[in-house]
Amino acid sequence: MKTLQRRRLKSAAKPNKEPKLSRTHAPADLSPVDWQRRLRRQFGREQNFGLENLTSEPFFSEFRVSNPVSNSRYRVAIRGLGPGGNFCSCPDYSTSELGTCKHIEFTLAQLEKKRGAKTAFARGYQPAFSELYLRNDGKRRVHFRAGTDCPPAVKEAAAALFDSDRDGMLPDDCFGELESFMAKASKSGHELRAYDDALDFIAGKRDAERRASKLDQLFPQGAADPGLQTLLKAPLYPIRPRARCSRPGPAGR
Repeated sequence: MKTLQRRRLKSAAKPNKEPKLSRTHAPADLSPVDWQRRLRRQFGREQNFGLENLTSEPFFSEFRVSNPVSNSRYRVAIRGLGPGGNFCSCPDYSTSELGTCKHIEFTLAQLEKKRGAKTAFARGYQPAFSELYLRNDGKRRVHFRAGTDCPPAVKEAAAALFDSDRDGMLPDDCFGELESFMAKASKSGHELRAYDDALDFIAGKRDAERRASKLDQLFPQGAADPGLQTLLKAPLYPIRPRARCSRPGPAGR
């Protein structure tokens, strides 16, 4: 009788395993995005990859994930359990816009087995430095994360530029304000880390804005401009005007 009770207690303490997902048919209760994320979670946790921590931080760190079968290596940065905040240098992460991949999911599975993982992930990522990083969940967006040592002046400038209700997201119409914010953070002496993928994305946005501004100068009437019509063999659709930054600026600016 006691043995049966112990077995029941053990079975009750074990969490239910996630159901095995089909790679060809999405469950009716999951959206296509959630299905694809769960597939990567499922596949990543089944792998026998190699994992190397590249810093002294036990959980919120950078890791090298290696696949002995394909002889490939990718850099993974862990910032939390949910999609979007982490990073992987693999092609799937950069193109799928799911905010996760099999390498991230494998890394999370290994970290969750470590002592202190539950407490660390519940507390969250709290670096002393601030970050400009690129989230890749649904649409590529630049986000700002204030560090614990972030000075009040930089926090105030960030509050005027980034959307705190959306995890510090930079609105698409506010890229022109980003350079002055980064300069202010630099002058304060506070460390602001801007990662390569975020900087590449920002540079691409700036190039697009410069091209659009040059086209506005050359053809002020847009698609209907006579100067443009002489260059084309087919009519263009009307071009929607670009919006200005809708975020309020800091006091006194």
